[in-house]
Amino acid sequence: MNRKTERHWEKIYVIVDIHDTIVHACYENTETFDYFLSAKEALQLMTNRDDVCLILWSSTYREKLAMYLDHFAADGIRFDYVNANPEVTNTALSDFEAKLYYNVGIDDKFGFEPETDWTSVIEVLSLYKTN
Repeated sequence: MNRKTERHWEKIYVIVDIHDTIVHACYENTETFDYFLSAKEALQLMTNRDDVCLILWSSTYREKLAMYLDHFAADGIRFDYVNANPEVTNTALSDFEAKLYYNVGIDDKFGFEPETDWTSVIEVLSLYKTN
């Protein structure tokens, strides 16, 4: 959020994975929505901010993605895009056709610890309130 302020960006782009990041992974045919502690609250807070663009970043099959998006929406979590960021286009120096642009990545494979780090996300969001 400091960089957003320093560079006078209108918003930041946050990509978020589903499994073992938002919810506990279920390796069965039936999906579960067992949220990690504070994940739902943090995502709801980001959803309600004009200065955060939430992007669902997942390798989940399309038909299951729709189910997740519906469930998240019912819980007050809205993702602006899925596996894409059409708001940031190619520049003279950067090609975003194969790699989407984002500022923050939230994924267990990035080292995010969902049992504890969602609380830190909430703390940062509360420090940097929107106008």
